[in-house]
Amino acid sequence: MDPFIIKNAIVVTNHKELPRASVLVEHGLITHIAETIDSKYANTIIDAEGAYLLPGIIDIHTDALDAEIMPRSGADMPINVAFRELERKMSGCGFTTVYHSMHLGYDMAELHSKSKYSRLEVFDTVYKASKGSTLLNNKIHLRFELSGVNAYQTCFDLMEKGYISLLSVMDHTPGQGQISKEQFISFILKMGKSASEAEQAYKEKITLPIIEGEKLEALINYAQKLNITVASHDDDTVDKVEYMHGLGVNICEFPINMETATRATSLGMHVVGGASNILRGGSLSGNLNMRDAVLQRKIDTLCSDYYPPAILHSIFKLHLENNFPLNEAVNLATLNPAKAAGINKHTGSIEIGKDADLIIVKLIDDIPMVTHTIVRGNMAAQANNKINYNQQKNLNKQFSLTND
Repeated sequence: MDPFIIKNAIVVTNHKELPRASVLVEHGLITHIAETIDSKYANTIIDAEGAYLLPGIIDIHTDALDAEIMPRSGADMPINVAFRELERKMSGCGFTTVYHSMHLGYDMAELHSKSKYSRLEVFDTVYKASKGSTLLNNKIHLRFELSGVNAYQTCFDLMEKGYISLLSVMDHTPGQGQISKEQFISFILKMGKSASEAEQAYKEKITLPIIEGEKLEALINYAQKLNITVASHDDDTVDKVEYMHGLGVNICEFPINMETATRATSLGMHVVGGASNILRGGSLSGNLNMRDAVLQRKIDTLCSDYYPPAILHSIFKLHLENNFPLNEAVNLATLNPAKAAGINKHTGSIEIGKDADLIIVKLIDDIPMVTHTIVRGNMAAQANNKINYNQQKNLNKQFSLTND
């Protein structure tokens, strides 16, 4: 895109809000931030009309792509189509960088999906699509299920190919992590099984082999050798947090309780919570309330998890309903995930010299709506919200009269 100026914006930097400021973008970079910028520097002027100018949202954990490929069990959509359509949706929600969190070794998820695609085919197609002409900055977050012993070597292969930008290790064995024994038993009973059958299913689950010890350490060490950031997942004890940190893991995703979030924070780890938890008002499974953890500064990063629009709404919910400083709320979804993923030198905040990954956000009845999404200086999405409902009714009436 040619140089352009965004004017009349409330510019939210990582430190403060700048009322009625302007930003100059040249060659895809932010080159000037001031109260006013002379129009001689750019032929194109975008008037924000008092709306917010924020850094683009960076999502380091979203399951949205697998859901786009497989919207319901057995309904395989072409992977390339799903990738392109998800880009359009996420650009409209204000995302500029997305780490598509794609599972591997998670047999339960694969059985449920009934997909015709192999996991390797999904990874291969998504990676190649991400290297083509895209709306957003797309990266792959490999979510490896530790019970997937047969997929262990595939993790190394994918990392060696350069497909992976972030690795997380998950363990959905019941009785620890996200799923308690009681929750698992209740789930089996709801499937129509007897109490004894449920107990037997639980025993079978907890005795399955998992990747641990030297094999787990080798996996993490290999990722670090390739400068791939590593995250733990659903840590439910302080001991588990400390163990993962000792292996060099620097991201703690979805801590189960305040104790684990607190310990991870004290160790200097980036602590990630789901924005949907904040938007909905709590955890689906009765675990940590992310709003409380954010307000106590025990969560420093938000991800969308299963509902991409949640991030932007959570930012403003924290600010408007809890008086949380807007710049800090914005950092949860921009600068902090950029730091966690190691990309903060070129994106994640509105600073001179950084990529022009920007969004314009207008509040309509206190609900944030993205009007422009700009990725490296290119317009990825733009919404026309000039006509309100009453104006639209008048236009419809005029149209009807002229056709009677």
